[in-house]
Parts: sequence; structure tokens; C-alpha cells
Amino acid sequence: MTIKKLVLFIAVFAALIAPGCGKSGSPSGPTPTGPTGPTPPPAPTITSAAPDSGAYNTTVIITGTNFSTTTSSDIVSFNGTTATVTTATATQLTVTVPKGAGTGAIKLTIGSNTATGPNFTYEFTYAVSTLASTGFNDPYGIAVDTAGNVIVADDGDNQIKMVTPAGVVTTLAGSGAPGFMNGAAGSAEFLDPPAVAVDPMDNIFVGDAFNYKIREISSGTVSTFAGTTVGEMNGPAATAQFFSPTWMAIDASENVFVCDAHYIREVSGGTVSTLYDGHTYTSTLVSFTGVALKSADTLVLLDDLGANVFQLTPSGTFSVLAGTGSLGYYDAPGTSAQFSSATGVAVDANGNILVADEANQRIRLISPTGMVSTIAGSGTALDQDGNGTGAAFFYPHGIAVDKKSGNIYVLEPMSNRIRKITVQ
Repeated sequence: MTIKKLVLFIAVFAALIAPGCGKSGSPSGPTPTGPTGPTPPPAPTITSAAPDSGAYNTTVIITGTNFSTTTSSDIVSFNGTTATVTTATATQLTVTVPKGAGTGAIKLTIGSNTATGPNFTYEFTYAVSTLASTGFNDPYGIAVDTAGNVIVADDGDNQIKMVTPAGVVTTLAGSGAPGFMNGAAGSAEFLDPPAVAVDPMDNIFVGDAFNYKIREISSGTVSTFAGTTVGEMNGPAATAQFFSPTWMAIDASENVFVCDAHYIREVSGGTVSTLYDGHTYTSTLVSFTGVALKSADTLVLLDDLGANVFQLTPSGTFSVLAGTGSLGYYDAPGTSAQFSSATGVAVDANGNILVADEANQRIRLISPTGMVSTIAGSGTALDQDGNGTGAAFFYPHGIAVDKKSGNIYVLEPMSNRIRKITVQ
């Protein structure tokens, strides 16, 4: 090999073994920072939130450390509901309280890190408006179907009517003539029907009190669901007797609970039975005037005095849930509160019990912890829209809640109006 070829061979060999140049050398690219990779960012902390209570759209300032300065990276939630972050620095976030957040902890998530801050107390707002003010003649019963339509038992017109979310009133069943007739909804007859309920499939049940029957409206046809002539006989639905079937509640299994004067009756699997006899509680408990399902198997009840709210458990235990037993108006925990002619009851998706407190001209709320408060109504007998206690009702009688939207609907027989309470 010549000197020239030897020099060329050495040069090529050196190039092949040079670091970063050959396949057998060290990998190209940036040098690793260590065996565990880049150092993770420090975890955030929350030191304060102000204010610590408020309604929907309240602005809250959250202070702490190690926040992201990119608003989309700071994921803030109130009681599990995601909020809107409007500004962000490393130590401060400006956040808008989300709708319907409820009360609970404020949390911040940045990547895989989460910080938990103080509790925020959510203050619900209740905006009262008029959904419908014409098309009724002494309406008494009210319910809501799965589409958010309000179903009304229009006692004075002997008809069952519907109010759409836009406030349009139509007749679902009943010719208007007083009487008893099954068949096509438009030609069917009712006799002063005071109550209505809707099952999960949107079948409508009518407490046809003066026909002593429970009627069903399904697929445009009216039929008798239970009851024959006046009486108090249990047994098969086709031969059972009711004295005055009115207010009803229906569970997910299609069991129908009925206020029948001083009895609470149940229609289950085509059989009528008695769950409770009001005479066994006190001689003054003459009849029941409201029923709702507090849970899958516990009922909330009203009597005709309207001074107490009761509950009935599956074991048959009957007790006072709220009210002193004396008529009055007082917001307080459970049995220290007072009502006056409470006539309508419903339960929302959060387990709050809503009461139409007729003589007090107010809508009351019993929280799951038993606290009674006033959410709407000034106490003056007027039809006045507004927010919360700035609004007024004219003898609110029936109440129903749309568990999907949270909207509450109140029926006023004396003014032939349907009022709407938007909850946010």
C-alpha cells in the first residue's frame, strides 16, 4: 500500500468512528438532562378564594402559587362543575362561577397536578315569570312530562291541558262536558278532575275524584286505570273502590301512589292496597292534599290543614318532616318552621322538597338537611314577576318541577295562571 492510500484509509476510518457520525456511535440530538428526563413543573397550591359565596356569574379571585399563565391550562371547578377562567398569572386567577355549581370545594387542575382550595357556597337564584295567563278555568293539578311540557288538570273545564315551554296552551283530553266517558281523548269526559301525574313514558294519570276513578291518557286514548264506584275497597284495580282519588305520584316501576281522602293508596301490578290510614296518626288529620316521592320508596305528604309536611317510609313509619303543627310563617330547621295551608309539594333532582305555601303566598324549600327557607314570593297576594322574594304569587296551589332543567312550575287557580321559576 502506498503512503497516499494509507493516509486515505486512516482518514476514512477516523471518520467512521468519530462520535455522533456513525451508526455505532452515540445518538444524535440534544443531550438528556438525566435518567428521569426533564424536571416536572412544581405543583400548584390554592391559598384563598374571594368571595367564598355567590350566585351564577359571580367573579371569584383565586390566589396561590405555580398557576399557569395560560388560561386554558388552568382547569378550575366548583363542586365538580367546570368554571371559566378569564385571566391568569402565576399567583392569581380570575374565575366566573358556573351555573348550578352547588356548594363544595374549589379545585384547580394543571396537567396531572391538582390543588384543592376552600369550599364555595353557591347561592341559587330564582327568577319568577308568567308562563301562561289564559286558557284555563280553575286549574288544580300540575305535572311536567319528559319534554318539559306542563300538564294541567283544568278542573273548571273538565279537561286535561298542556302548556309548552313557550307558553302555548292546548287541550290534550276531554270534550269539556262533565261526565264519564272513555275512548278517544277529544271526546272523553271527566268530572271536575283536580289532579294529574305523568309517568316516565309520558302516560298521563288523572285523579278523577268525582267519578271515583283514576284515569289514564295514553297514545291519544283515555281509559280507566283503577276504580269503580265510591268506597274504600282494595283488590284488583278493575273492582277496587276509591272515595276521592286526587293527588298522585308515580315511581320508576309504575307504582302509583294516591291521596284518597284520609288514606294513602297504592296501585301496583294491577292491585290496589292501602299504605296508610291518616286516622291512626291523629283525629285531626282528615285528608291528604299532596304527595311526592322523596326517594324511590319514601313519600312526602301534606294534609288539609297544611301546617306540616310529613313523610311515609316503606316500613309504614309516618312522621313530621317539617312544621310545628300550628299555622304561621317561619323559616327554620325542620319542625321549628311554620307553614300556612301548604297545598302542593314536589321534589327536585337534588332532593330538595318544594312546597306551595298557599296562604303565605310563598314558595318554600326544605333542603336535604331539613332546613326550611323561602325561595320566592313576598307574602303579598299579587301576580308580580321578579326575582325570589321580589316576586309575588296569588294563592299558589300546585307545584311541579322539571328535573332535567330544574325549572319549577306553580299553579294559581284563583288567577288561572301558570308561573315559572327559573333556577340557576
